[in-house]
Amino acid sequence: MRRVRRISQIIFLLLFIYLFLQATYPYESFIPADIFLRSSPLIALTTIIAERNFITTLIPAFILLLLTIPLGRFFCGWICPLGTLIDASDRLLKAPRPKVKTRTTLRFRSWKFFILGLVFVAGIFSIQLIWFFDPIALLTRTFTTTFFPMVALMIESILGVIIGIEWLEEMAYTVYDWLHASVLPLEPHYFQNGLIFFLIFLAILLAGKIMPRFWCRNLCPLGALLGIFSKYRIMHRVVADSCTRCGICQRDCKMNAIEDDFTENSTIECIECLNCVAVCPVNCIRYQVRLSRTSSTIDLSRRQVLGSALAGVVTVGVIKTGYLSRDQKGAAIRPPGALPEPAFLDRCVRCHECTRICSTTGSYLQPALFESGLEGLWTPIGKPRTGFCEFNCNLCGQVCPTGAIQNLDLEQKKQMKMGTASFDKNRCIPWYRLENCLVCEEHCPIPDKAIQFDEREVIRPDGQTALVKFPYVKEERCVGCGMCVVKCPLPGKAGIFVSNVGEIRVESV
Repeated sequence: MRRVRRISQIIFLLLFIYLFLQATYPYESFIPADIFLRSSPLIALTTIIAERNFITTLIPAFILLLLTIPLGRFFCGWICPLGTLIDASDRLLKAPRPKVKTRTTLRFRSWKFFILGLVFVAGIFSIQLIWFFDPIALLTRTFTTTFFPMVALMIESILGVIIGIEWLEEMAYTVYDWLHASVLPLEPHYFQNGLIFFLIFLAILLAGKIMPRFWCRNLCPLGALLGIFSKYRIMHRVVADSCTRCGICQRDCKMNAIEDDFTENSTIECIECLNCVAVCPVNCIRYQVRLSRTSSTIDLSRRQVLGSALAGVVTVGVIKTGYLSRDQKGAAIRPPGALPEPAFLDRCVRCHECTRICSTTGSYLQPALFESGLEGLWTPIGKPRTGFCEFNCNLCGQVCPTGAIQNLDLEQKKQMKMGTASFDKNRCIPWYRLENCLVCEEHCPIPDKAIQFDEREVIRPDGQTALVKFPYVKEERCVGCGMCVVKCPLPGKAGIFVSNVGEIRVESV
């Protein structure tokens, strides 16, 4: 059964990667690319609490939560892709396995319940914090901003070398064309904050040098939530009387769930990894259905519960009173179909599925810094100088698991105004140099053109008279797609910019 469990882990990890790669243009996937995110009970509960609205796309999460009650934390041991990567990393790092339980191996276990309480209390006050802690959102974000760009760059570099070898050139071009048609981006991806996301993920893996599955044992609030619901499971570890009390099972338990008498184990911590069954030298351990109630308790004292609630309230206060620059606020351009800002911040879990799929069309979306304050950290915003919102694309709403970006049909999306373009007359070539430049108007995707010209006769500094077409924006037509900013031929800062002035948000459904 341990071999079956490992096969299950590999299959679900490969499924996670496959669905991640399916979030591309054109988006055609039999299984929704965001199904793992929709299936996270932690994302579902905290998002619903924060927005005070039931979200139908998150129903799979409640199915998983109901299955946890009789079956225990099977998700952590058999399905979770982050858990699978941690297991692989622990094997490479040769994570230490203490022969007996010590205070060091148990002292951190309550932290995950503390974090769970903190994010729930923050959610009550309409602050969404789970984006930092949920393992599925964390892994999706890291894949989007770090792993996939690195892998794509390495593949491009290797193919570039192979193409230079004459007798391999034709084959290399065939592979190159196929990869670009199916997996690789047309242009390299670059994301702000990518290094931060990578370092967070690396720290989670390196924590395995302290103890196996350090993240899962001590910090993961999703594990804490599933552990609470698995307290009343019916699948139990049973030890026969032939047990020799050798302690091997306790030493090899990934979650340190086996008690000192070796016969009892914590149903809250156990993830059904079956290591104890595999390593038992006398084959006296098995899992079976048993309706009796266990005495497992949550590692959280009354003082820690109060501390968790207080930490949540303090966090809300710090975030809500954080300084928000008016200049930065204008730069927070949300994707088309985004909910009104308070509801958007309540629902957005910073998974960056939208950023991933946008990078396959216009590469418009980036993880935010402080454009919308602390509360909007790492939310998706449009960066017009980096990319543009493809006029004939509505994919971001199709892969948003929580509905922070509504799934609009293409014609609706084309009417969604994200902001308005404005010319910087100190930079724009016609306005500053008194020379004609038609690039922004030529590339404007609006059928009736949101950029128009006012042709005037001017006298240049050298005394010559010329007819110059001065561009201006028809604000009622502009949707803030950023195409004009991307295509502006000026080096450095463009002669045109987009702010969120005049943006249109959709109502929550």
